[in-house]
Amino acid sequence: MLRSRILTNITPLARVCLSRSPLAPQRPAVVAYRALQWDQERGFKTNVLQVRKGNVVEINNVLAVVLKRESSVMGRGTSTVKLDLQDLLTGTKHTERYRSGDMVEVTELEEHKCQFLYKGEGQLHLMDPDTFEMYEVPESVLEEKQIQLLLPDMPVSLSMFQPDPEVPGKPISIKLPSQAVYEVTETHPSAQQANKGTIYKNADLQNGIKVQVPDFVNVGDKVLVDTETGKYIKRA
Repeated sequence: MLRSRILTNITPLARVCLSRSPLAPQRPAVVAYRALQWDQERGFKTNVLQVRKGNVVEINNVLAVVLKRESSVMGRGTSTVKLDLQDLLTGTKHTERYRSGDMVEVTELEEHKCQFLYKGEGQLHLMDPDTFEMYEVPESVLEEKQIQLLLPDMPVSLSMFQPDPEVPGKPISIKLPSQAVYEVTETHPSAQQANKGTIYKNADLQNGIKVQVPDFVNVGDKVLVDTETGKYIKRA
């Protein structure tokens, strides 16, 4: 009786998890039950205005990761939100539009503190420094400028979708530290001048990163960079 009740009351999210799991042919009831419990405890609804890039949402019984979110104000102050999404199962991309008061279902992700090791063959290789577990993450989870900012042994946060602890999770996003130090490898004279009179010039950092730095920064100096904007903060 318990077995049949679990399977007949399975949620759409549980069906997705069950269909993805290699354990399904051996233990369907167990996997379905775990997915069902996970859905009830870890999924939640929130206003679409609170949704952020990297969130996983359930829309029309489909799980998708948010690639981009844009808000705009229409007539009479009404806000609309556009979400660019990618299906977790098929990889297909689509767009959904909402009003500011609409609610969406957001799925919580597993967060892993890792170190970046190296990149190769389209993959970013990470390691959990506590367990020494290795992760291969597609480069597509980061923009090109973010990949350039990665340094060996840099601490990063890896978000994974893992509905069942016995099934390998799916990497969703990587978050870099808010600031990082880089060495200046080359500078280029510039006549650009800021409002306060500081003269800036173009500089190349390690990994090919290009930023503008004050004129007093020289080759070999180390500078602190904002990894979100890619802009110079100060000399380190």
